[in-house]
Amino acid sequence: MQQLFLRDTSNMQKNDYDAIIIGAGISGLVCGCYLAKAGMKVLIVEKNAKPGGYCTSFKRGGFQFDACVHSLGSLREGGNIRLILKELNLEKRLKIKRYDPSDIIIAPDYKIHFWNNLDETIQEFQDKFPEEAKKIKELFNYINKCEGISLASLRAITFQTLLDRYFKDDKLKAILSLPLLGNAGLSARQISALTGALIYKEFMFDGGYYPDGSIQSFADILVKRFKEFGGDVYFSSPAKGIKVKDKKVEAVEIGEKGVFGTKHVISNADATQTFLNLIGEGTTSKDMVNKLQGLKPSLSMFILYLGMEKNFNSLNKLPSNTNIWFLPYYDIDKMYNSAIEGEVDNLDWFLVRLLSDNKSILMLVNAPFKDEEYWKANKKRLIEVFIKKMEHVIPNLSSHIVFKDAATPNTLYKWTLNYKGAAYGWAGMPSQFAIPGFTQKTGIENLYLTGHWTTLVQGVGGVAYLGRDTSRKILNKGNRS
Repeated sequence: MQQLFLRDTSNMQKNDYDAIIIGAGISGLVCGCYLAKAGMKVLIVEKNAKPGGYCTSFKRGGFQFDACVHSLGSLREGGNIRLILKELNLEKRLKIKRYDPSDIIIAPDYKIHFWNNLDETIQEFQDKFPEEAKKIKELFNYINKCEGISLASLRAITFQTLLDRYFKDDKLKAILSLPLLGNAGLSARQISALTGALIYKEFMFDGGYYPDGSIQSFADILVKRFKEFGGDVYFSSPAKGIKVKDKKVEAVEIGEKGVFGTKHVISNADATQTFLNLIGEGTTSKDMVNKLQGLKPSLSMFILYLGMEKNFNSLNKLPSNTNIWFLPYYDIDKMYNSAIEGEVDNLDWFLVRLLSDNKSILMLVNAPFKDEEYWKANKKRLIEVFIKKMEHVIPNLSSHIVFKDAATPNTLYKWTLNYKGAAYGWAGMPSQFAIPGFTQKTGIENLYLTGHWTTLVQGVGGVAYLGRDTSRKILNKGNRS
């Protein structure tokens, strides 16, 4: 791929902005708020008409749906998102309710709840697996309290290795592996124990939170606060190029707006877009290009959006805003391999969520990228395939549906330009953690990455934290100069 820049920059001012952030995903918005709050002149540019990236909502067929992100975690006292809301003085302005239970896993032999109270969750697991009772308490408490050096020690091993250290029961290990498949697109044998532990700590043990109205409310309040701090936002304005001179960023070309000089560029966009398209393969070092081409993205997703008739929930009694996981058998590796090998019809696990209006349903399952022709030819058929699978959990579901549509991996790509429609950025394997040049600091001076393409974190809580941390790195650098 060749660099898309350059337009004539002769009339460009030395620095139109202190920082330009590419992408109004959660990490970019959080980073922008902190930089603008500190007095920097900041511009956020977004190719879509609304903010949030995957953390958006939309209305269709008279129903409201969340696009991808369907709940929040890390909102306990001291949690990443709670801390950010406090520091940005948004805690009282964004109404958030916590639903209990946050998650239910339905397996062939068990139905297990994740309660807001961790002790209750531990007790439920112990009741179901009495022979593993002591180890269940040990592992859950270890993960919940794990941080710093203890957390870093998990980087080099897989979550399966961690499970094997504690448990003998393969059914228990499969049940504990399912949320990793759903929340990171990897089996326990593939995912880093650090990433798996953080998913449990920040999302399973501290999950169930949902903002008033829709998931879009979270992104919207961040945009509003950013503007209150004096920040500028351009929507429907894709970045077209990043000008780099002598290994230092100088400017960004933005849609039809023109070229803007800047001291710093923070990319909240897909890393392949950043280095190969916006900067250009000819400018990006060969070492970076080779690293980039060797990295593995996460799986994508197939998402159903179902609108139900008014009396649906009175007949089915589904708890609203609770993640219901269906585990049809205990071979997680088989499920993962089906997705990797492109066997879409054999994707048998799924997550179902009834939204708070009690009439809008999401169903999510990891899926391979494939090509646009495949999804065009098979989308309608697969909608019916997965509705039939959902009826194992929700009997007679199809007779209550009045609206149905789906997002394919190709849809996810169009929304975000994420490489291969990746749902979680880079795959969170031990070999892909904290790769030099693909953390926040890059090999180009004053070019930073933030979000789930940094090889550091995943999930909304994780990328929100990273946005805050990226801003601190920039501000601290400025204070030292």
